[in-house]
Amino acid sequence: MCLKSIQFLLFFIAVVLLSSARANEFPPIPGERYDVGGYSIHMLCRGQGEPTVLIDAGLGDDSTDWFEIQNDTAAETRVCVFDRPGYGWSDAGPQPRNSLRISNEIEKLIQKAKIPGPFVLVGHSFGGYNIRVFAAQNPGKIAGMVLVDASHEKQYEIFDISLPQHFDRKGNILVMPKYGDSDSVLNKHRVLRERAFHAARAEISSLYESARQVEQFNQFPKVPLIVISRGKSEWLGRVDAEAKEQTWARLQQDLWKLSPISQQVFAPRSGHDIHLDQPEVVVTAITDVVTMSRVMN
Repeated sequence: MCLKSIQFLLFFIAVVLLSSARANEFPPIPGERYDVGGYSIHMLCRGQGEPTVLIDAGLGDDSTDWFEIQNDTAAETRVCVFDRPGYGWSDAGPQPRNSLRISNEIEKLIQKAKIPGPFVLVGHSFGGYNIRVFAAQNPGKIAGMVLVDASHEKQYEIFDISLPQHFDRKGNILVMPKYGDSDSVLNKHRVLRERAFHAARAEISSLYESARQVEQFNQFPKVPLIVISRGKSEWLGRVDAEAKEQTWARLQQDLWKLSPISQQVFAPRSGHDIHLDQPEVVVTAITDVVTMSRVMN
């Protein structure tokens, strides 16, 4: 058996074992699960009103990482955060785990949940890929967008990054999530932590493919857009840290140009995880886009 087959088999066994764990090993489910074609996705919605804010987390994060922002925004309108397949309380989904597949799953999810839109989409890091593909496929449903230190489709090419053969919880933030001693990781339920690790590994294996899909589905609706960019470098300790961070900043400016109705704001005390370091910046941006979308409509 080849190495790739062995890796896939080990991953499959891990997912099956986690999926078949006793119900009491999981924390109580906070939202609802919706069948999207033989497997179910978990989504939690709070608040009322339109547009509906729909949040897609970054690699390695699940819905729990966004509950604080959801709670603080739900007074303004309905806010929904979901777990991509493999994360949180969602079933493992079919391979490959690329942005086009995830966009199609989001479409099925909102249909099953009977949420017609319009939507303000929020995407952090890799989640930015997914919501951009979804927006290109569903431009009439999109009322606005917030990109939170989001991935750029050219970043792997520009930084000349090779995807790892073995995902071992270490590496550059451009490629994979951080698994350190942060409060968000340490305070998360063990099962959710392990599920996030395996789900992220599956998505990492398709990152190049996802980037190409963002380039293919490049139509961006003419809607309000706020790009939130980090203020702290993620390359501290490297001799080329300053140059790399400047390149990242240019890519963030490129995202700002996606819409003629856009602005870029900065989170000066945050690294890549702005939603955890300075959640108030994200809440303000979401609220501003919701307000702008209502004025335009």
